[in-house]
Amino acid sequence: MRRFLLLIALILFTKIQAIAQVIYVNDKTPYSNIGRQVTYIEDKTALLTVDEVKTLDKAGKFKPGESNILNLGNTSSAFWIKINYVNQSSGKAYLIIDVPNIEHLDCYADKMDGTQLHLKSGFLTPSTTGVKSENRYTFSLPRGNNQTDIQQVFLRVKSDNYLPLPLKMATSDTLVSGPNFRDYLEIIFMGVLLSLLVFNIFLYMSMKDNIYLYYCLYVPGLFIYVSLYLRGYAYLLSPELRRVINLYPHAFLAITMIFGILFCRRFLNLRVTAPKFLRIYQILIFFCIALFFVSILGYKSIAADYTQISMFIYPIILWFSGYIAYKRGHTPAKYYILAWSFITLAIIIVILTLVKVFPFTDYTFDLLPVGSAIELLLLSFAMGYRYNVVIKRERETRDENLMLVSDQNLHLENLVKERTLKLSETISELQISNSVKNKLFSIIAHDLRSPFNSLTGIFALKDMDMLTLEDYKMLLTENQKHIETINSSLNNLLYWARRQMEVVNSVPTTFDLKPFIEELLLVYLPLIHKKGITTDIDLSESFSAYADEDHVQLILRNLIDNAIKFTTTGNRIGIVLKKQDDMVEICVWNTINNPEQFDLEHIRNPKAEGATYGTENEKGMGLGLNLIREYIKANGSKLNIDLIGNQVFFSFDLPLSSSHPL
Repeated sequence: MRRFLLLIALILFTKIQAIAQVIYVNDKTPYSNIGRQVTYIEDKTALLTVDEVKTLDKAGKFKPGESNILNLGNTSSAFWIKINYVNQSSGKAYLIIDVPNIEHLDCYADKMDGTQLHLKSGFLTPSTTGVKSENRYTFSLPRGNNQTDIQQVFLRVKSDNYLPLPLKMATSDTLVSGPNFRDYLEIIFMGVLLSLLVFNIFLYMSMKDNIYLYYCLYVPGLFIYVSLYLRGYAYLLSPELRRVINLYPHAFLAITMIFGILFCRRFLNLRVTAPKFLRIYQILIFFCIALFFVSILGYKSIAADYTQISMFIYPIILWFSGYIAYKRGHTPAKYYILAWSFITLAIIIVILTLVKVFPFTDYTFDLLPVGSAIELLLLSFAMGYRYNVVIKRERETRDENLMLVSDQNLHLENLVKERTLKLSETISELQISNSVKNKLFSIIAHDLRSPFNSLTGIFALKDMDMLTLEDYKMLLTENQKHIETINSSLNNLLYWARRQMEVVNSVPTTFDLKPFIEELLLVYLPLIHKKGITTDIDLSESFSAYADEDHVQLILRNLIDNAIKFTTTGNRIGIVLKKQDDMVEICVWNTINNPEQFDLEHIRNPKAEGATYGTENEKGMGLGLNLIREYIKANGSKLNIDLIGNQVFFSFDLPLSSSHPL
């Protein structure tokens, strides 16, 4: 009796385990694999209908997924996957098959009216409405009557190749969330391939060395197999090309391997460094040719097994031959050994994953692209090292004496030019420094001293009780513009002195421009009202800039001060913020009376010097515009000066904080 009860419990446990877990899909559902939450069955005949499969499901024939990404092996069988889900989101739910190279996909889902939705896709099957076929397949699932209904999906997959099956459920928000880390890895990989290909094509055209030709033929083959086939970017091509690449991927791989072998033989100079490996290389090429014909004849499943064995042996032999060549004195082989170490490790991990030694993860699919990119970079370094060590050494041996004299002459010429340039720069700096020194003495002796003497006299008269309160207020008001001039001059002197002692360094932070400018304007409102100037301040939009806040304050203080200084009573000044793509333009403008007398070219000249007087004889130091240019440049921008009608515009750009990572 006990045995009978145990048997019943075991049967019930097996059936419970075979029931797919319910997947709740909402806007917070993570974009992750659901292999452990589904059940599946193998259809060895590949002839079962969906109704027959549902009968098998009711009979408990489905088994639960063993891992997050199902590894269905290399077989001609079809597989049926059952998914139970509840759509709790406000929109549609989507089923994503996050792998590109599947021949046939059929998705069956029940609709609200009781009928059954049948969606088809795969690179050998034209996609029906409701399926997006790119480097992954996205099926749009029907909605239930409410957000508590459990809905069923039966997915049929068939592929004559190794079939890892990453399944994901998502909502519309998840699908439009933008590129993820894996997408950036693939973009980097394709960028590296393109850059290396173009670079080495130019090297081959200039040097006519076959090693660069073999490398240039190896890179496109690797790109076709890894990017267009494994990662599925063949969808960017025509349907015919996508079909060819997915039907005969191992033929492209075989050609790639042949060019890789020819490259290695040439690079390692095997005839000298390791002649015994020449025969082994010939055998490898023979096996690659055999793989090519097996693939072309349509035996894709056999070619996949053949590829798995070849790719396990191929990099190990190439790595070992490089090690022998390096041991025998071929020093450029050290980068070569490192390159094949990375790709060999990546290939071994992928193969062990395919044979179910390791479980599949999303990043397993990125091992070959990353390993290939590192391999190609290091091989490129190896060729550069080979050129420097081998080719240059041979040329220098032939013409050693001539090269020595030529190098010495060139060195002396460069040294003379460099020292002449430095001397010229030193003389120019001394002249500028002397000019600035004289200007500073003048400022300190007159422009700063006179207002301080005036203030000292006022306070002396006050201490002797010779001034009434009204007289005291009037004198202070009259001297207010002198005090403001002193403050502005001292600030400019401070920043000028800092610039002379060290290079201007920008320490960018994120700050809101609108309150920043409004607070700055409070300082200038009394002077604006005193001169009777009207303001046109357009700060309707608020932007967060990414720049050095102290630098921007110095720039705006000088620009606003100049605008007030050169604007007559009754005229206008203004400040405008405008968005330009990922930048914000800050513009300070003012109105002038005689635009025909305004020397725009002189103002635009960075080397122009000399202090100028304002409309009420306000005197400056001549440092303001130079400081503005210097600190705008330190923040990655430049000062623009324009004259339109009778208005002068001073503007510069700053990056928006949203376009710069913090």
